[in-house]
Amino acid sequence: MKQYVKYHQVREYQTLTECFGEIGQLYSTDTAFTFYERDGKERTISYPDFVNDVYALAHSFCERKMNGKHIAIAGQNSYEWVLVFCAAGLVGCTVIPIDIENSEKEMVRMARHADALYVATDQVFSQAFSVLKIPCIIMNQKTTAAGWSIQYLLEEGRKKKNSKELGLPAADPEDVLAIVYTSGTTNTSKPVVLTQYNIMFNACHTQSLIKAKKKLFDPLPLYHTYSLVCGVLNSITQGNTICLNGNLKTFFRDLKAFQPEVLICVPMILENLLKELHRIQEREGVRAKARKAVERYKRTIIWKWCRRIFEDSKIDQIVGNDLKMITCGGAQMNEKIAEEFQVYGIQVFQGYGITECSPLISSNQNEDNVLESVGRPIPQTRIRFDDGEILVKGPSVFKEYYKNMLLTEECFDHGWYRTGDIGYMDRKGHLYICGRKKNLIVFNSGKKVVPEELEGYIQKIPFVKEVMVYGAVVGEAGDDVMLSAMVCVDEEYMDARDNYQVLDLLQDEINKLNMTLPDYKRILSVKLSETEFKKTAIKKIKRKEAE
Repeated sequence: MKQYVKYHQVREYQTLTECFGEIGQLYSTDTAFTFYERDGKERTISYPDFVNDVYALAHSFCERKMNGKHIAIAGQNSYEWVLVFCAAGLVGCTVIPIDIENSEKEMVRMARHADALYVATDQVFSQAFSVLKIPCIIMNQKTTAAGWSIQYLLEEGRKKKNSKELGLPAADPEDVLAIVYTSGTTNTSKPVVLTQYNIMFNACHTQSLIKAKKKLFDPLPLYHTYSLVCGVLNSITQGNTICLNGNLKTFFRDLKAFQPEVLICVPMILENLLKELHRIQEREGVRAKARKAVERYKRTIIWKWCRRIFEDSKIDQIVGNDLKMITCGGAQMNEKIAEEFQVYGIQVFQGYGITECSPLISSNQNEDNVLESVGRPIPQTRIRFDDGEILVKGPSVFKEYYKNMLLTEECFDHGWYRTGDIGYMDRKGHLYICGRKKNLIVFNSGKKVVPEELEGYIQKIPFVKEVMVYGAVVGEAGDDVMLSAMVCVDEEYMDARDNYQVLDLLQDEINKLNMTLPDYKRILSVKLSETEFKKTAIKKIKRKEAE
């Protein structure tokens, strides 16, 4: 029997227009954004100033007849990036967030395919987009010869009437707000069409399951919906303060300076955070005590209340004294890492999302946090299963794939979106993800193996950093395969040993694991990878490139 889900009350908006019509007054004394300049100097923007900047830019867009057009955004995380997105949304534009980790050729292809008539970009990418012969707004430069810098447009807009007197056209919830290209683990990105209502419903209800604190640190790229919707737009709708960081070089500096109460991240950031903490613990001579505290934690149920059971962890040297929760998504989380943070009094919440669902589908809760689960569905979101595949229906589910009705029809089953993920739900309503349907390894005997399950077992080997399990073809038929594992070992462990020693130790651990598994799930081949696997923007392994 599924238990009743208690949702927290949140402010709801169907469009960006509704949201900006209220937040300037609702949060008139609050800080919207905090940034740290290259020299470490802090810069803050209040909600009223933020709202006025968005309306000023929106007015300049209207003056240039940009309203209702498609505009691409390509740049590092910045206040200007957020301004362009919000202002464009207010004037009925469709925004195309571009993944700048792609090649310049691919970035241009995406903008062209999505019919962008304008592009807002950092100076470094402007030359690449010049081939499109469309107006280019420079986000990180004060002036340009053509007068298309953000600073110029803001100053121009501020001279006009401000805020609600602009007479902007009313947005409809079904208006398309964004075309977002998926950052999938294959080389083919799909253009997902998301409406104002898709995105705003998801942004507002990100805090329906998790009651978050006020100060949020977001180091994830804004061109990904997890960062944009669950981080920035969610915080704006609820009046939180956001610190944006997109530079790995200043990540630890800005994190400690801001002293957040909430950190939004992907598993790789969580791992790097813990690795830095271990380095500090070794330096301060408390690493052995920390290990004992973690072992003590595993033998108790104290984690349910998330009490700090190791006071002298030195975590404050990295994140300050206020961090109380970490929300983790984008890829499968390592439970061991989450457990250790909870030993230090920081709750880690795992969620589940996909671009086509704007993106959040489910999340754990403050009062009901099951680390190995991805929690319960957000409001008005229904989940069912078809032969193990997760199907979703609800207000956040996307409209279509841009210019590809055939693909759109293929992924819907009577209004239910086929996620391609394999999972199950327990009797209490907690959702669990087992793997991707497309990653299933099918043998000629008819047996099927979910590689992510085996990867989870191998990941528990202390010196394993990354692992990918795949079916290596050993015969002429495509289903004549042998289970194989490609493993990347932690650098510190490799330093004291050569490859042959490491491979022997790894094989011993795999042999022990195989003894606990049925014959068809046993790993028969193990290889070492000298480098980390190539990953997507949210750090999922690109399997086809790694095999």
